[in-house]
Amino acid sequence: MASYDSDSSSDGDELQTNVTLGYATEESTGDEISHIGGQPTWLDSNTTPSAALARCKACNGYMSLLLQLHADLQQHFPEDERRLFVWCCRKKQCSKKSGSVRAFREVKKAKFTTKPQAQPLPANSIVSQPKVDLGSQLFGGSSTPTTNTNRNPFSSDPSPPQSNGNPFSLSDLSSLAAKPPQKPAQSESPSPPTTTFADKLKISSPTAAITTTTANPSESWPPESSFPLPFRHSYLDAEAEYLDAANPPAAGPSNPNPLITNLDEDDTPSSARAEKDLYESSHDKTFSHFTKILSQNPEQILRYEFAGRPLLYSSTDAVAAHFVLPGHSHVRTSGPIKGIPRCGICGSARVFECQLVPHLIYELEKDDEEAMKIDGVGMEWGTIIVGTCSKNCGDEENRKVVFQEEWVGVQWEEEVRRKG
Repeated sequence: MASYDSDSSSDGDELQTNVTLGYATEESTGDEISHIGGQPTWLDSNTTPSAALARCKACNGYMSLLLQLHADLQQHFPEDERRLFVWCCRKKQCSKKSGSVRAFREVKKAKFTTKPQAQPLPANSIVSQPKVDLGSQLFGGSSTPTTNTNRNPFSSDPSPPQSNGNPFSLSDLSSLAAKPPQKPAQSESPSPPTTTFADKLKISSPTAAITTTTANPSESWPPESSFPLPFRHSYLDAEAEYLDAANPPAAGPSNPNPLITNLDEDDTPSSARAEKDLYESSHDKTFSHFTKILSQNPEQILRYEFAGRPLLYSSTDAVAAHFVLPGHSHVRTSGPIKGIPRCGICGSARVFECQLVPHLIYELEKDDEEAMKIDGVGMEWGTIIVGTCSKNCGDEENRKVVFQEEWVGVQWEEEVRRKG
């Protein structure tokens, strides 16, 4: 879970987190690259990934695209072109099996002009450093503004972020995916939010580039007809995340996950409450926190915070073990993800980058009878967490496009028991 800004909205009822939320929209935002469903597109149409990256590890069949994200990180890797792809197998027999959801990163390192050899500088000389265009978008086009014809949907609307004036109450994850949410009401603010997705990430520490090599794809990318029927296509828009600050969260060593305090407060009599406390598992508390956070911005399909912390659906499964300290239910501080494989190209640690949340299921499957015929019951995951190389490594020497599979942690939908 993200940390919180000290600044709140104008009415003092909301706090802004470090998370940027993605929303599905039928209308183009000016960025034709970032989208859910549909078919993938590549940085270079002549350079495609190995088809093996889009095969389910359970059945070896081709998967369907969940998300394509134009993931340029202008504040971290300002010269690199970068995209993320998340796929899933829609066969019922592969549901909840390892390898039925996969992700890979596409990156092209910047091709710099030839640099002259360094010359001794005269005393008292001043060297001007190239400026990083913080106004460039994360989910937009090329890092070169003059050649980018795609606008970032995450910066297309200068109006204040949406806040949910009528949050819904969720009893289980099924209702998250199945029910169309209420559109959040707008909250007024005297100053507009940051105008780019990269600005919203608040990333200021650049990461050094590294030298790597890559191998040629092992399996040619097949024609679209080889893949299952794609999910419905929608564009992406984004807003900064604002949460209710009526009871300001106290973040700190004893409570690093904001809003986790008072999650269990209710009007249950003390005797029944004691029994309920004995019954409740840490999973129940984590799930309750998960649904309460999502309910404040119910149309979100994507949560983005590079090198941040995910919002866990459960604190008791194998995925949670990478983020939760033993004996605790809160997510540990941001940084490298413990215990997962390091980057397959450069060996660097991976960090949390983004996660998909259940309203995506609704957006992909609504009004799509064919989608339901394929998988029978629809997708059954609680959240999909993506961890990527912290160095954004690629082909430094030749500046060629590189595709690298990244880590995916899926927390599958579980029935959350409630005591009546």
